[in-house]
Amino acid sequence: MSQVQEIKIQLEGVSNVLKTRRFRVPAYQRSYAWEKEHVDSLLSDIHDAIKGKESEYFLGSVVVTGPHNQRYEVVDGQQRLTTVSLLIAAIKDKFKADGDLEVVTSIKTDFLASTDRKTKEKEAKLVLNEVDNELFQELIEDIKTVNPARYQRQSHQRLILAANTLLNYIEDLCGKSRDAEEELHAWLDYLETNLKIIVVTAPDDSNAFVIFETLNDRGLELAISDLLKNYLFHKSGEKIEETKNRWLSMVATLESASEDPLVVTYLRHFSMSRYGLVREKDLFGLIKRKITSKRTALQFSTDLSNTVKTYAALLNSDHDFWNKYDNKVRDSISTLNLLGMAQVRPLLLAIIEKFQPKDVSTAFEKLVAVAVRFQIVGGAGGGTLEKIYSETAKSVTDGSLATVRDILRAFTTLPADSVFRESFAVATISKQSLARYYLRCLDEGAIDGNTKETVPNKDSSRVNLEHVLPLTLSPDWQAIWSPDDARGYQRRLGNLAIMSSKSNSSAGNDSFAIKKEEYKKSKFELTKRIAKLKKWGKKEIEARQAEMADIAVKIWSIKL
Repeated sequence: MSQVQEIKIQLEGVSNVLKTRRFRVPAYQRSYAWEKEHVDSLLSDIHDAIKGKESEYFLGSVVVTGPHNQRYEVVDGQQRLTTVSLLIAAIKDKFKADGDLEVVTSIKTDFLASTDRKTKEKEAKLVLNEVDNELFQELIEDIKTVNPARYQRQSHQRLILAANTLLNYIEDLCGKSRDAEEELHAWLDYLETNLKIIVVTAPDDSNAFVIFETLNDRGLELAISDLLKNYLFHKSGEKIEETKNRWLSMVATLESASEDPLVVTYLRHFSMSRYGLVREKDLFGLIKRKITSKRTALQFSTDLSNTVKTYAALLNSDHDFWNKYDNKVRDSISTLNLLGMAQVRPLLLAIIEKFQPKDVSTAFEKLVAVAVRFQIVGGAGGGTLEKIYSETAKSVTDGSLATVRDILRAFTTLPADSVFRESFAVATISKQSLARYYLRCLDEGAIDGNTKETVPNKDSSRVNLEHVLPLTLSPDWQAIWSPDDARGYQRRLGNLAIMSSKSNSSAGNDSFAIKKEEYKKSKFELTKRIAKLKKWGKKEIEARQAEMADIAVKIWSIKL
């Protein structure tokens, strides 16, 4: 063992580490993140090392601080410690199934949980964060008795999958072995003495975070969010508890806003709203350049915590955040989410921060028109759009773009009316929710010259999508449409209409003459107009879509 400035470094067997110490995962650490592929890889490596009679297999480093109240806090390494604990629990459960209760007790006491001789309470060797710990303790007690229905978080599902993967592997291993008991003991022995980790113990968080970053610089694969979090903690100095609390608040808000992991996405979008385009791989380097002192670290963590409420609102048009804005803002948020325009969020954040509410409403409405034009015309991939929106966001933040007109002028590649009309006239829409959105807006624009955009009705039980030329051709349709021509026109916007679901289901793939009778009854103007036609061929679809294109230019106008 070596000791440098109170930092201790020790090479030990991973199970022996669990045997001789108690660990706690702090609340600010992310929840369990390993997928099945990571668990499978660990099992494969251990199996090969045992069969190859390798004297040592190095599993990596674990960075801890403490002890604090007789427990070490895990700064880095919880995924490995957790998975190895679950592996030991799986081996224990196999001995239990075979009726060897003495070995079960020994394994539990040595590696998973001991009993305090004074309080008689069970003391787990490893305690996870508040989100995962209850499930984790149930899993190390007995994997098969856990009720998955009680645990719905993504980290819960990963823990349960990992535990079952490990148990299935151990059961399969024993089924193939001539001496299952000996095989299990061989695995336990290898985990305790041969599967090595380096335990780096620092006296405090500040030293631990320096080590964490150094290990990453040497090639250890770590999550971007962990790197950023620990860097901010390190730079916060004696203000670290404030930074920890703000980080926890940020993560809690994101978790309540969506089941999808959003931390890295939010960190990127927040940074792009201030600094322009940054790729995920460059995010850590950018933050290191920008955050160089305790003051800037504390301010950055405060801004992250405050802005996350706005970001969560961008994901949900029903959020209370929008109460201070007019309803058109909610409509715009709903539409941008329907269009899948996550790339625009850095710009939305910048506009909300810098613009007055009435200007936010106008800006968002025009950004919907911008998004529709980019999507219909195409040619601007996700990366290009991200660059356009993020660079514009930076200019809004630094004050060089101060009005909605300024923002629109900044979109130098924005499709003009003529280009948009031409592309709209031949557009094919495969996603039904998008097709319904476009058709609802077009229908509103076709009535009395009204060109106000409306929010699409997403309830397909009330408004459904009708393919005039059906996707499945009946003999009547086959008589006038070849299969190749039909494929080219079936999803053209001019061939689509919105109807009540009841009418839609009754129309089906009947002949055009029969379908016309249903279209006459429709409350939707553009659908009703189809009934005036005598036949439905290429020319009719193209003419209808050309009419739609003229309306579209007015609805998704970029003029102020």
